[in-house]
Amino acid sequence: MAHIISITNQKGGVGKTTTTINLSQALALQGLSVLVVDLDPQGNATQGLGVPLKSISLSVGDLIRDRSLPVSKVIYQGDGIDLIPATPLLSRVEREMVGMTNSELRLAQRLREVQEQYSVILLDTPPTFGPLMNSALNAANRLIVPVDSGYFAMMGIKELLAETEVIQSGTNPNLSVMGYLLTLADNTKIAAETWDGLVCGFGQVVFETRIRRSVKLREAPALGRTIFHHAAESGAAQDYISLANEVVQRLGISVPSSESAASLGGVR
Repeated sequence: MAHIISITNQKGGVGKTTTTINLSQALALQGLSVLVVDLDPQGNATQGLGVPLKSISLSVGDLIRDRSLPVSKVIYQGDGIDLIPATPLLSRVEREMVGMTNSELRLAQRLREVQEQYSVILLDTPPTFGPLMNSALNAANRLIVPVDSGYFAMMGIKELLAETEVIQSGTNPNLSVMGYLLTLADNTKIAAETWDGLVCGFGQVVFETRIRRSVKLREAPALGRTIFHHAAESGAAQDYISLANEVVQRLGISVPSSESAASLGGVR
């Protein structure tokens, strides 16, 4: 059964989508089968994996809205990475979820239908609390929390943990934080203070890997590419390989032989 990991922080601009895209590719390069689920109506993860929004006929919004729709109809297949995309339709669906029965459990129910087909399922979440984020928290069994190396980095984590505890005590007792990930890291004093604050507050739950600030990392999504397609020898690519190694270790996954590792294909 796939490990379902939600990349979650209600603060925007911390690298959730960047991490979802590049961690998925780093895991695929190790031979793991990965499904990315885009839960942000902006569809940034979808576009970052090379799928134009105008080319999408069915998306995650349709999957939540229509429980009779086969999950396979919404999956765009790639080499090692599959995608359930998002489009702006998802904003309308989120508003409709208020009147749906068990609306915030629907994603979890639908993903169970394909959970045996993948090693890892990664959920990219919107930067706000609401039905979509709660859907991700109900579907996931692990959280990765990206934290940027900025002045307000630590603010909001307490709020996220409070929301997580509500989900744990109610509809998803299996949910836990896999790790806190420092993103946009550089050699500034504030980055060092943020790192110290994370380690002091959360200890070994913090990933040893730090995702360094990188121009190449900013360029890649605009081109519909992962960092491995855009700048495979860059420090950012090395950082995401390192993160993937930590994720595999923490999940206790056996990595397939190198012969079965994915090539750098795109999603289609």
